Amino acid sequence: MRRLGNLLIGRDATSYRPAETRAGRTVSVGFAVLAVGFALGYVTGGVSVRTSLMLLSGMIAAVSIAAGLRRHRVTDQRPWVLVILALLLLTVSNAAWLYAALAGLVRPPDLLVVPPQLGGYVFMLAASLLIVLRHAPRDASGTIDAAVWGIALAAPVWEFAFRPHMLRAGMGTAGLFLVLTQLLVLLGICGALLRVARTSEAGRACLNYLFASLGCTILGIGLINMGPVTGDNASLPALSFAIGYLALGAAGLHPSVKQLSEPAANLAPPTPKLQLGVLGTALLLIPLCGALGQLLGQPADGLLLTIAPLLSIPLVLVRISRLKHALIYQATHDELTGLVNRRQLFTEMQKAIAAHAGGAPGDLALIYCDLNGFKPVNDEYGHEAGDAVLRATARRITEAVRTGDVVARIGGDEFLIFCVDADDATARALGDRIARSIAMPVPWGGSELVVTAAVGAVTRTERRIVAPDELLAAADERMYADKRASAQGRQNLRPERLDERHQVLPHVVQVDPVEAESRIAS
Repeated sequence: MRRLGNLLIGRDATSYRPAETRAGRTVSVGFAVLAVGFALGYVTGGVSVRTSLMLLSGMIAAVSIAAGLRRHRVTDQRPWVLVILALLLLTVSNAAWLYAALAGLVRPPDLLVVPPQLGGYVFMLAASLLIVLRHAPRDASGTIDAAVWGIALAAPVWEFAFRPHMLRAGMGTAGLFLVLTQLLVLLGICGALLRVARTSEAGRACLNYLFASLGCTILGIGLINMGPVTGDNASLPALSFAIGYLALGAAGLHPSVKQLSEPAANLAPPTPKLQLGVLGTALLLIPLCGALGQLLGQPADGLLLTIAPLLSIPLVLVRISRLKHALIYQATHDELTGLVNRRQLFTEMQKAIAAHAGGAPGDLALIYCDLNGFKPVNDEYGHEAGDAVLRATARRITEAVRTGDVVARIGGDEFLIFCVDADDATARALGDRIARSIAMPVPWGGSELVVTAAVGAVTRTERRIVAPDELLAAADERMYADKRASAQGRQNLRPERLDERHQVLPHVVQVDPVEAESRIAS
């Protein structure tokens, strides 16, 4: 009898409200009561009772997780849905064992046990990866590395502890395959969990239950494959699996499941580093362990040499893919603010200009924003304060513009906003909104940092190909005109049209603010 009940991951912490604290305590008390009740049932009951309790524990876990998702309004339920599907598959396997116990059979047919258990493990692994990648987006690559190392460390445990004992006991290929897969997946998940636990505070209770579930499952596998399971010892592996199921259900029902499952957002995630030595050592450990027997004159472990790479290599490919995407992100975005950089902005502008020349509806607008008073902030408070101002400016501009507008930082304290389907009034209203937002103080170390913005905008109506540099130069000119006008007490210059550049437009054009705001909203 082989079983499962484990896993998943956690996220950063926050203090619970009183109602959540009470709910968490209720879950803890309920788990303790069920664990004690199941332990008494396993100790005093026969084979059919123990198998029935095993079946019941999986069903309780699935129902508890479903109830927790609904009660705590978890936003991204996909990982936990995979866990529920895994529990349902494992319940099929447990039902087969119950049928065998009631029918007086030694064991049920492998077809009713092996495929459901393998499917359950696959769903569990997929769910754990989903939660890991959402829990630690800044450390997802490190977490994948930890999972690869967990799989690698399972190789010597299998080769020098489990496999010799199971071969002496006459275990067949199907049994060896199942236990090896369980061990590789569980230790891979354990590695990812340990990595996440380094920074996990919120969702800590949920994470602890998942660790308990994982530990109970590994203990059960060890007991059933490494020690005698007859007489009084027969109930210990099954009890360990059942408590693992219950712990998994408690993890899904606990209020901290929401904090555990919510994706973490980052403005500008750093580029992960591909540590080839670390990954290479982990990948070499598997064939070394698998082939060691052959080096000593014994048959090589074909199962380990086949299954472990099938699990670890896809993780390595995901790791490399993430590095590739991170490098692309780094090449197209500003590291400090997370906005697109000049190169990516010009790429977007070239596409829009070509579409506009080809007859796409609406006009194009480019808004140039330069900060006033930024250098004194840097000089007086230091570059960290200046970085805080730049990040706040990037966030405020992004919140002020319309969906689909491209916001870029092109260097220093200069920002560009490229707008498709934006006329003069829309561009002006956007510029005014951006300037007002930037002028709000930025809290810093007990002080308030204040900068303002000079904003210049150009719109383009003529439908012909033009270089992005030409729009940039025109917007730059209008921005400096705004600086001069501000110095003379005049602001809010009308956006200049590129096909009207032979005209000088120093006068103020009044625009109905309600109409302008409605254009932005549309």
